[in-house]
Amino acid sequence: MKKKVFIVILLITSLLLASCGQQDKASFKEEKEEKTAPLSLTMAGGSAGGFWSLIGEGVGSILRKSNSGTQFSYETGNGVKNVISVSSGQIPLGIAFNFEVKAGLAGEEPFTKKIDQVTGLVNLYDNAPLQIAITKDFADKYGITSMEDIAEKKPPIRIGVNQRGNMVEKVNKYVFEAYGISYDDIKKWGGEVFFEAWKPSAEMMKDNKLDWTGDPVFAPDATLMELSATKDILLLPINEKAQKLLNEKMGTPPSVLKASTYKFQPNDLNTVNAGAMIMVDPNMTEDEAYTITKTLVENIESIQALHKDLAALTPEKMANVAPAKLHPGAEKYFKEKGILK
Repeated sequence: MKKKVFIVILLITSLLLASCGQQDKASFKEEKEEKTAPLSLTMAGGSAGGFWSLIGEGVGSILRKSNSGTQFSYETGNGVKNVISVSSGQIPLGIAFNFEVKAGLAGEEPFTKKIDQVTGLVNLYDNAPLQIAITKDFADKYGITSMEDIAEKKPPIRIGVNQRGNMVEKVNKYVFEAYGISYDDIKKWGGEVFFEAWKPSAEMMKDNKLDWTGDPVFAPDATLMELSATKDILLLPINEKAQKLLNEKMGTPPSVLKASTYKFQPNDLNTVNAGAMIMVDPNMTEDEAYTITKTLVENIESIQALHKDLAALTPEKMANVAPAKLHPGAEKYFKEKGILK
């Protein structure tokens, strides 16, 4: 009888221990699932159908596939607006040029005040060279092969510098400033300053209404190639002084546009490179930022496949979000993988 009672007690004890074990496993599972909870994100990029739109939709697809239940939406915007919206926590993610982030931190136009902190998640690219185009007809007429020639000969040049207050307009303004040229100088020479974007400027060049335009875009650029099919154009280099000024003011490092990037460009051209990053709400949790960073870096091939000009992206480049401050969650991931020390 005592033996039977002992066996019954032993069975009950075993069942209780097994039950506790299952509860512990369930508790651990719930805890683990909580750490990888589905994400709910919105990203602001550029204009509909543009390059940043392509990146935004691609990033969303990667996050949804890699993190079950994740909700992701993309909305149009622009770099300056995105810097303000993301840094103030109005939107979780946004894309901006590095020089837009730099201007925001300094409180320079078109920003009306300093942005205290811009937090970066990953860098997207750093290989968009500034390309300065001039019509061959105008260049031949006035003997222009460089920006120095424009400063020296003071021709009645018509320039397209992008929309007033736009950051690309500032890039072009600094290019002329490096050679001692102001917009007023151009007007005094009988020239004109048009605040037109890249593609409209190219159309104006095609119609003989414009002589010069510049923009930091990937090379070879479709707009320039299309323009060159109907209009002879040249690309102008910038000198070391201009490279230094642009890097100081805009955070665009010196670079070289390799010869024969275009059929009409036989020589290497000194220029500067622009880049762009994904910014993140500084109040995003470390776990969430870590998960997003991990997902994007570990799916870098999918990002590279979005566009040929993203093929050069590496984990090391993704970790460099200067002049923004890297989010602690992103920093944790990059340090774990030995990408950052």
